[in-house]
Amino acid sequence: MIILSKRVRSAHLSAHAVTANIISVSITPDGHVLTDSLFVLPQAAALLAGAIDENAPLRLRWQDETLHFTGPDGTTWLTAGEHQCLPGDEALAVSQTFQADPAHALFGLGQYPGGAWDWRNREVLLAQSNQGIAVPFLVSTAGFGILWDSMALTRFKSADGKFSFASDCADGIRYYVVWGPDFDRIVAGFRQLTGAAPLFPRWAYGYWQSKERYVDRAELLATAQRFRDTGFPIDALIQDWKYWGDKPWSCMEWDDTVFPDPEGMIRALHAQHHLRLMTTLWPVVGEGCALFDELKAAGELFESPHWAKGHIYDAFNEQGRAIYWKHVKRGLIDKGVDALWMDGTEPEFVSTHDLMDGVKACYAQRDTALGSWRRVLNGYSLYTARGVYEGQRAMNSGKRVFTLSRSGFAGQQRYAAASWSGDIAATWKVLREQVAAGLNFAAAGMPYWTTDIGGFFTTGLGARFPDGNADPAYRELYVRWFQYGAFCPLFRSHGTNTAREPWHFGEPGSDTYEALLAAAQLRYRLLPYIYSIAWDITQNGGTLMRPLAMDFRADPATYGIADQFMFGPAIMVCPVLEPMFFEPRREAEVIPAEHLRAPDGAPGLAWRGFTGCDFDTPVFDKRMDELSGNWAGGPPPGLPFADYSLRWEAELTVPESGDYEFLLAGNDGRRLWLGDELLIDGWHKQGFATWTVRRTLLAGTALPLRVDYFHHQGAAQISLSWRRPGHAPKSELVPPRRQVYLPAGCNWVDFHSGEHHTGGQTLTVPTPISQIPLFVRAGSILPLGDAVTRSEEQIGRALELRVYPGADASFTLYEDAGDGYHYEHGEYATTELKWDEAKGELMIGLRTGSYPDAPEAPRFEVRLAGSSNAVTLSARAADAWVTNLGRIAG
Repeated sequence: MIILSKRVRSAHLSAHAVTANIISVSITPDGHVLTDSLFVLPQAAALLAGAIDENAPLRLRWQDETLHFTGPDGTTWLTAGEHQCLPGDEALAVSQTFQADPAHALFGLGQYPGGAWDWRNREVLLAQSNQGIAVPFLVSTAGFGILWDSMALTRFKSADGKFSFASDCADGIRYYVVWGPDFDRIVAGFRQLTGAAPLFPRWAYGYWQSKERYVDRAELLATAQRFRDTGFPIDALIQDWKYWGDKPWSCMEWDDTVFPDPEGMIRALHAQHHLRLMTTLWPVVGEGCALFDELKAAGELFESPHWAKGHIYDAFNEQGRAIYWKHVKRGLIDKGVDALWMDGTEPEFVSTHDLMDGVKACYAQRDTALGSWRRVLNGYSLYTARGVYEGQRAMNSGKRVFTLSRSGFAGQQRYAAASWSGDIAATWKVLREQVAAGLNFAAAGMPYWTTDIGGFFTTGLGARFPDGNADPAYRELYVRWFQYGAFCPLFRSHGTNTAREPWHFGEPGSDTYEALLAAAQLRYRLLPYIYSIAWDITQNGGTLMRPLAMDFRADPATYGIADQFMFGPAIMVCPVLEPMFFEPRREAEVIPAEHLRAPDGAPGLAWRGFTGCDFDTPVFDKRMDELSGNWAGGPPPGLPFADYSLRWEAELTVPESGDYEFLLAGNDGRRLWLGDELLIDGWHKQGFATWTVRRTLLAGTALPLRVDYFHHQGAAQISLSWRRPGHAPKSELVPPRRQVYLPAGCNWVDFHSGEHHTGGQTLTVPTPISQIPLFVRAGSILPLGDAVTRSEEQIGRALELRVYPGADASFTLYEDAGDGYHYEHGEYATTELKWDEAKGELMIGLRTGSYPDAPEAPRFEVRLAGSSNAVTLSARAADAWVTNLGRIAG
C-alpha cells in the first residue's frame, strides 16, 4: 500500500506499508531503476493489501523536507532527512541520514572484533572479513529497527543523535523501518522481511568437539570412543580440512590413505558412538579435481588464483551453485555427513586480517552473475549457503539442514546457516570482546552464532600460551570460555596449536576437568528449555542470546552492559572475563613494538616476503608490530600456500639489565640473529617447536635483530617472545568474585544458591572456577532434563519444572521428532505451563499435538526454586494443577 509518493531533488521518493509496523522507503534518482532486493524476500516486500488501520503503531508524514516516523499519537521517534545520490565508480554512491533521541542506544549491524557495543557516536565499515560479519540491520532502544537494503560496502556513522548509512554502489536508496517497540517484535519484523530460521536438528543444540584437526580416521574414532568412555556429554565431532589428503583443496573427495571407507567410519560414529559428523568445505576448489574441471568448463570460477592452489566459484550464479552442490552431495552428504562447515565464505580471496585487503581482492575479480563485486560485496555467504540448503531440502532425506559459515548476511538464517566469529586469538581481551560481538549479531536479527571456545590461536595475534593446555593460565582461560560457550546459541570448541578435548585440561577429578564437565552437563540439562526457545525462533522470530536492553528497555542502566546477557526469557548469564587464579605468562610475552624499531624509524619490524624457501623472489615489503605470525588458513598475501620464506629486521632496545631468554616458536626453518651472533640455527623442515636461548644484556643497549623463516607445508606459524628479568608467574591474582548488575523491573534468584535479590542493584558475587554467576528472573519456569551424555537420551524421561516465584510466569514446552521436517506440517507437540503468583498455583496443560514415534506425554517433577521438595505429576490426564505450591518451600 503506497502511503507517500513525492518528487525530491530530481528523484522520486515513495513509501509503502509492508505491514502495520513496517514501512519501506525508496528514493530513485531520475534515469535510474531501483531493482528488486537481492536479499529481502519478494513476498515480504510486497505491498500490504487493504488500508492501514487508523490505530496502526507506525505512521509517516512529510514535513520540512523530512520524513517523520510517528505513532498514532503523533509523537515522532525517528526522522529521515538529508540523503545523497552521487555519481560513483560504477553507479551511484548513496547515503541517508536519520535522527533519533540520543538518549537511546543503538545495537546490531552484525559481529565485529574490537569490542564495540552501543553504536552511538561510533562508526563501522560494514564489510565481511575473517573476524567480522556485516548485517545491515540496526535496532534502537527507542523501539525501532532499520534494515538498510544494500549488499555493497557500507559505512555507518553516528554522532549526537544523528546516524547515517552510506553505500558505495547502488541505483538508489531503499530501507525498511520496523516499529516494535519491543525488541522481539522488531526482530520478528526483520525475519518477516528476510525469512524465518528453520529448526536445526535437536542434536545441534548439544556440544560439538572440534580442533584443527583430526589427522586420520583412527584419531577421529579414538576420540569418539574416549568421549563415550569418559561420559563427557557430546553430540557431534567436526572434521576440519585435509580429509582429502593430498588431493586438491576442498575437492569434496576423501583420501583413501588417511580416511579410508568414509561411509563405514560415519556409520560407526552413528551406530557405535551415537555421534554426528560435520565436515569442512570451502568455496575455493583446488585445481585438478572433477569439481574444479566442471566449474571451469561452465565459466563459474573467478580468475584470481587462491593460496590453496585453486579458485573460488561464483555462488551468485544458479548454475555455479548447482555444480558445487552436486559434488557436495556426492562426496559428503551421500557418504553420511550430517552437517556442513563452510569456511572462508567472506569470500577469502586472500588470507588477511586487514579488512580492506579482502575488499580490494573482491573488487579485482570479474563481475558475478548478479553484477559487479561493488554491488554484491557482502552477499557471497548468503548465496553459497542458499545453494547447499536448497540442494539438501530437495533430497527429502529426513535430516534437517545445518550449516556453519564463517561469514553471514541478512537472510542467511532462512537457509539454516549459523555463523561463528572467525580465527580469533586466545586472550582475555578477545573473550570479553566476543560477548559484545555475539550480542550485536543477535540484535541484528541473526539467531544462531558461536565462537571458537578457547580462541583459535594460542600463540600469535596477542595470544601468549606457547605451552597450550599444559599452561595453568590457559586452562583457566579455556574453562571460563567454555562456561561462556555453554550459553551461546551453539556450543562448540575449536582451535589450533593445542588439543581441545576436555581430558587435555586435567584428569577427571581435577578442578579444571570437573568445571568443564559441570558446564557441559548444565547445557544438556537446559536442552528442553533451549529447544523450546529454538521453536520460538522458528515460529515467532524469537531470540535466544539477548542483550539486556532487549528485555529491560525501560532500564537505561542496561544499555552499556556488554558482559551480561539473557539466555532466553529466564536466565541472565554473567561470564567471568578476567583471570582470577593465574595470570597469562607475561614473562614469555611476544616482544612488543615499543622495544623494536624498523629501519625506517617506525615502531616494530620490517617484514619481507619471498617465494621459494631461500628468499628467491621478493613479493612484499611491509611492517609488522610484533613478530607473531600464524597462517593456519593460508599464507601471507601474495605468497603461495607452501615453499615461501619470510624475513624480519629491527633494532632491539634492551629495557633493563639482566638475563633474557628468547623463545623462537614455529615450524619448519627458522634462524635468529642478535647483533652479529647467530643465536638459533634451525634451517630445516620440522614440526612445531619452541627453541630457547639466554643472553645477559645491559639496559639501553641497541642491537640489530633479524629472523629468517621458511615454510614448507602445513599451518605456518612463527613468533619471537622473550622472558625479561624479574618477571615471574603470578597466582592468587584477585579474589574470585565479580560484579553483577540486576536489571530493574523484576526480582532475581541466584541459580546456584537460590537466594532472592531485588532488581536495580549491583552485587558482588563469588566466581569459583566451577561456575559462573547465573540469575533467573523471578516469574519464570525452567524445564530441565537429566544430565545425559547425548541429547537423544532425554527423550521420554521425566523433566524437572523449576518454578521461580515472584511474578506470574508462563512457558511453552515444545517437542518434535528431533530431526526431519514433519514439524513444518504441524507434526509437533506443545505443553503450556503457567504459574499464578497470587494463588501459588502451577497449571500444566494437556499436551497438544503429536508427531511420529512420540513417546508418552512427559512426567514432571515440580520444584519451587530454593526448595528440595518436589511433586511428581503426569501430564497425560486432564489439566494438572499444583495448588499452593508456595507452601512447599516453607
